[in-house]
Amino acid sequence: MQGRFACLIVTGHRAAANYFVPSTCEYVHLPSWDSLIPAKSNYWGRAPFLDVDLAGAVQLRREIIDGVMRGFRPDAIFVDHLPLGANEELAPIIEHARCRKYLVTRGVLNDTEDLDRLILGGSAAAALRHRYDRILVAADARVVDFPGKYAVDDVIRAKTVTTGYVAEPVAAEAIAATRRARGLGPDDLWVVASAGGGQTGEPTVAASIAISRSHPRFAFDIVLGPRSNLRSEVATQEGSDGGRVRIYNEVHDMTLRHASADLVITSGGYNSMLEALQGRATILCVPLRKDARDEQTRHANQLARFADIRLAPTAADLPALFALAAESVPGAGDRRAELDMRGAAAIERLVMEDLASPTNRVDVDLAMDRAGHEARQ
Repeated sequence: MQGRFACLIVTGHRAAANYFVPSTCEYVHLPSWDSLIPAKSNYWGRAPFLDVDLAGAVQLRREIIDGVMRGFRPDAIFVDHLPLGANEELAPIIEHARCRKYLVTRGVLNDTEDLDRLILGGSAAAALRHRYDRILVAADARVVDFPGKYAVDDVIRAKTVTTGYVAEPVAAEAIAATRRARGLGPDDLWVVASAGGGQTGEPTVAASIAISRSHPRFAFDIVLGPRSNLRSEVATQEGSDGGRVRIYNEVHDMTLRHASADLVITSGGYNSMLEALQGRATILCVPLRKDARDEQTRHANQLARFADIRLAPTAADLPALFALAAESVPGAGDRRAELDMRGAAAIERLVMEDLASPTNRVDVDLAMDRAGHEARQ
C-alpha cells in the first residue's frame, strides 16, 4: 500500500529493521515482549532489557505507541490479530483514536489460546463491535469461514470481510532466475526447509539435516532461523558437501526460495505456506503447536484440498513422510492456482473507499464531540 498511502509500521520484531520493511516505507521499533517480560528473556538466556513488571512493560509500549499516533496522525490504523494487543496495551488508542480502525486476522486461530479474553469475548469483542470499522480476514473464503467457525454475533459478522490471502506474488520468471542462481537445472530437485523464527523448531531443522544426508539426489537449503539455539552448533556446515546442502542462520529471500523449491519443509506458518503455494512445491508441514485445534494443523488440512500438503505430527515422523513424498516429486498439477491471493489489493480498495466515504470515522467522531460539547453547554 506504500505509495498510494504513507505507511508506518509499528512493531516489536527486529526483522523489520533488517529486511522486512522496504526502504520506501518507514517503521518504529517497539521494545519487544521478549526484552521486557522476565520469563521470555530467561528463555533466551539473557536479562530483561528493562527491569519492570508487566504493568510497567505495558505502560512503556502504550506510551510509545500513543506518541507515534499523536505525531503521525493516521487516517487509518491496522491491528494484527489481537484487537487490543496481547496485554490490552492498545485499549486506550482503539478507544480514542479518530481514524478508521481495521483488525486483520488470518481467520484460523489457535483455539487452545484464551480466545474469549484475547479476541472473541470481553473488552476485545466490545472493541470489535463498537470501535473497529472492519474485520479483514486475510484468507480465501473457500478455505476459511471465520464468522461461521467462531459463531460471531451479527454486529461483528456485518463488519467482517474475507479479502483473499495476502501474499507477495512471485512470477514464473523470478522462480526460474532463483533456481538458476542456486545452480539448478530444469530436472534438479530442491528442498527448502525452515522452522520460521527458529524458536522451538530445532527438532524439525535437525531432522531436515539428517534427511539431507540420506537423499543425495536433492539439493537442500536449510534455514535455522534467527531465534534458533542450533546456530553455534551447525553454522560451520554452511556450504558443505560441494554446495548441495547449504545451512543458513537466516536468509532474506524466503519468499523466492519457498516459491522456487520442489519440496518445502515448514512448521506451517501463514507466510511460509502461502509462499510455497506460489510455486509447485510439495509441502511437508511439521506444526510447532501440536494440538490439532491450533492454526498450523487446521490451516494445513484445510489447504490440502487445493495442494499437495502432508502433515508430520512430530519431527520424528518427518523422515518417513519425506521418503514417501520424494517418490512423487515433482508432482502433478493441483488446484493451488484457484486460491484467491489478491487480499492486499482488495484491502487497499476497501480503505480507499472507506476514506472517501462521507461517513468517515473521523467526521463521525468530530460530530459526536461537537454534539457532546453542545449538550454540556
